[in-house]
Amino acid sequence: MSTVPATQAPPSPAPVWDVINGFASYWALSAALDLGLFDALAKDPGTGLDAGQLTAVTGAAGPGPVTVLAETLVALDLLTADEDRFRLTPAAERYLVSTAPASMAALARYSPGPLAAWPGLAETVRTGAPGPGVPEALTALYPALVRATGPTQSGVATAVAAELERRGLWPEEPTVVDLGCGSGAWLTALLGTRPHARAVAVDLPNVLPVAEAAAGDAGLGERVTAVAGDYLDTALPVSRADVVVLAHVLRAEPPERARRLVARAVELAGTDGVVVVADYWRPDPPATGSATGEDAGAASGDGTGSASGEDAGAASGDGTGSASGDRTGAASGDGSGTPEDRTPEDRTAVCAAARHELLLSLTMLASTAGLGVSAADLRTWAEAAGADVTDSFAPVPRQHIRLIRSRIRSRTPEATS
Repeated sequence: MSTVPATQAPPSPAPVWDVINGFASYWALSAALDLGLFDALAKDPGTGLDAGQLTAVTGAAGPGPVTVLAETLVALDLLTADEDRFRLTPAAERYLVSTAPASMAALARYSPGPLAAWPGLAETVRTGAPGPGVPEALTALYPALVRATGPTQSGVATAVAAELERRGLWPEEPTVVDLGCGSGAWLTALLGTRPHARAVAVDLPNVLPVAEAAAGDAGLGERVTAVAGDYLDTALPVSRADVVVLAHVLRAEPPERARRLVARAVELAGTDGVVVVADYWRPDPPATGSATGEDAGAASGDGTGSASGEDAGAASGDGTGSASGDRTGAASGDGSGTPEDRTPEDRTAVCAAARHELLLSLTMLASTAGLGVSAADLRTWAEAAGADVTDSFAPVPRQHIRLIRSRIRSRTPEATS
């Protein structure tokens, strides 16, 4: 039965078409990367290239097919068109040219996770677990995926080091433990700001060489101890750390493993250290009527394989779009809105504002044992470990950081201005 009054015009099908066309949009971007189209345009950014030139540099069958692709990219705000010439937009020049410092070109290929996971999403929703072969495909994909996240995460980590120093939480000779170190971007960026810092890098055996190579390339190899294994229970060479990093790992874990991981991080940080948590935060659950993140995640399995840092769907770049991390009130998922203030209309706005985070949570559902993570989840897990989420900030757009500290402190940090 229709809910549209007879005197009112029917709603536009545009939202449905937007979703349908999202599939084609992704593959248009993927094809352009495979053809080297953005790199070719970057060689002559001022003049641009016409369809004939694009045909030559991409190996297209002729001007017709490459024109359709290029004009689609114009419609997607990735190229501009001036008569018969195409040029990069500023966003494409910064993020889609393979040699750009902040390039997301590789990330665009790997961020969706194993492509085979998506056609089976309905069955994953029914069963609560990814389909056969998907976890194995994700494990094989991890090295390339985490390497692709390095450019974006390095900038975030450097900004976090400055913020820790401002808060008096970044000593001159710190010990850092990175649980799920992924690309090594966090540990190399942090160590790069302190010449006497040392780090312990923990990740899966097939991922750890990526972080080791990054540390070696940065001249930091001698200051990094690499530990391969499950970050929940593998033995570590230190019992305490000044900074423990959980960067983009919690959302790929089922609730019980995530709780245990937070507990281990809090134990390592002790009374004077800090746990730094970087993730893309789902909205907190509404006050009534739906399960908490922990209840909702119960069906996702026990997650016997640990997630690698900066896992599937982990990166958003440093984002020219609106920043999700600095929204206020209920939309931020930080609990600053009171439960009685939340209405069904608020929930629609909250979900719309968290589109990026929710799509990444769906990516977790498609190929991992996790369902994403909310600030409420983190508060619950921290409190269970005898700690509190004490601060949150967004050093760059779409990168929201939360700090956890023990309730028992032996000293008070001296913040700097």
